[in-house]
Amino acid sequence: MKKPYEGHEIEYKRMEKKGIRSWGERRRIKGKAIDKGAKRFLSEVLGQRWCPKGGRVIELGCGTGPILRLICKKGFSGLGIDVCKTAIAMAKEQSKGLNVRFKQADICGGDVKRMGKFDLAIDGHCLHCIIQPEDRKAFFENSFKLLKKGGLFVVMTMCSPANRRIFSDVCKGQKLINNIVYAPYDRAGEYEGFRKINGLDYMPTRKVPHWKSILSEIQKTGFKIKLLRYDEADEQEPFGDLRVAALR
Repeated sequence: MKKPYEGHEIEYKRMEKKGIRSWGERRRIKGKAIDKGAKRFLSEVLGQRWCPKGGRVIELGCGTGPILRLICKKGFSGLGIDVCKTAIAMAKEQSKGLNVRFKQADICGGDVKRMGKFDLAIDGHCLHCIIQPEDRKAFFENSFKLLKKGGLFVVMTMCSPANRRIFSDVCKGQKLINNIVYAPYDRAGEYEGFRKINGLDYMPTRKVPHWKSILSEIQKTGFKIKLLRYDEADEQEPFGDLRVAALR
């Protein structure tokens, strides 16, 4: 069976066809590929004395690469990986002339040693797309392996507690069960973790644990948290937003 995050390929093909250049632009104004909160946090992290000032950076689940391009303009050389073939093709097209490479790869599987070591690893809103416990464990362990000793890991992810009233309004037709978001899809049976609800097939699309549980996942892997910011769910966003910088 397919991993739920492999389903993103369907959306990237739609984006490519419609001329949408990044995942963020699906909801925001054209040209605003990175949300203000992420930009602000990355700027804050890069200004810290314990943050690497250059070297190699890898973005996990890079999509079309807007975050990686932003970081590489600060003096890093970059590698972006994503499981989606179409996302990688779009990223390469948008990054011509920059010191950035892209590769189709799954951070939750395979041997990451072949990618070498990095000074900085960034989760570009990838973690909340990883549903199964074994995949999340692999995500953190492989991120740890990719970093040099003293390297920095940045995680930016959706989290709970959720505003269920706003979820019902914003995510119409979807279900939130045990901190997992399910969306109706007639081919959901092809994906791990699918379930039937009221006779319809639903596939899991997001896992949004409590923000303290995510901190525990990070720390159990061996990372030392240096900075965190948490924005709770509000009247516009049904989920909280957790941003963490942690040293290997």
